[in-house]
Amino acid sequence: MNTEKTKKHLSRGSKIVLIIAIVFILLVIAELIRSNSIVEVESFEYKNASVPESFDGVKIVSVTDYHNHGGAYEDRLIKKISEQSPDYIFLVGDIIDSSLTDFDVLESFLNKCTKIAPCYLCYGNHELRKSADDLERYNEIVKSAGVTLLDNEIVPLEREGQTLFLAGITRPGGLVDILEKAQSLDKSAPLICIHHHPENFDDMASEFESMGFKSSLIFCGHAHGGLIRIPFTRIGAAAPGQGLFPKYTGGDYYSGNSEMLLSRGCGNSGITLRFFDPFEIILCELKTG
Repeated sequence: MNTEKTKKHLSRGSKIVLIIAIVFILLVIAELIRSNSIVEVESFEYKNASVPESFDGVKIVSVTDYHNHGGAYEDRLIKKISEQSPDYIFLVGDIIDSSLTDFDVLESFLNKCTKIAPCYLCYGNHELRKSADDLERYNEIVKSAGVTLLDNEIVPLEREGQTLFLAGITRPGGLVDILEKAQSLDKSAPLICIHHHPENFDDMASEFESMGFKSSLIFCGHAHGGLIRIPFTRIGAAAPGQGLFPKYTGGDYYSGNSEMLLSRGCGNSGITLRFFDPFEIILCELKTG
């Protein structure tokens, strides 16, 4: 009799364990789908007394690590960008994927972006992995779409007679080119910069300060949010260029008088998957303090 009760108890316990295991597996699958399909918007306000009054309220959307996703996802991403009503769109590298490059997808995506707002682009590591011929074709598509490519360049952004300067840096060595071009510029307003690699943030912040800029706002990507994140934290498992438990995964970071807004990116490269790390774009509103 006791044996039969024990068997029933074990059978009931086994069912509970099985149900818990099934629920756990379903939750993991649901989170994998969420992290690798939806697009979130992380919003920031950059408030600085030296922001020109004509730029007060200007909205910037930062898009990184798109990796040629295309298809229905492209339309959802474009819709999300458009909903933010940006004044400028910054395309901060890895808009293509080096191993799965589709130039038709690139052309489609860029043409849709330029219909929303003026677009500025810098190279990421995936663009730089392409052959000279492929990179030339990439550049032609970028130019044809009306996107401004900043390859170690600095250009003015003008509104109502006032100016902010935007720099696009390919590699840290490009700071030398920026230094030469920035010598004669008015450095009273913050320098805005797009650069793919967040691991260079401290060096860039120091260099911009030494150039005479009183402050700088730097947009980066590349880290993919750390891929696997502890919920409600910035702790990630790994990031290219930083290795395990990277310092920079996503969000806002500070160094000296500089701020970095790091996007977790809006695409995957190759077979990589995310967990508790959904795709995102960044919305930044400039405010004069």
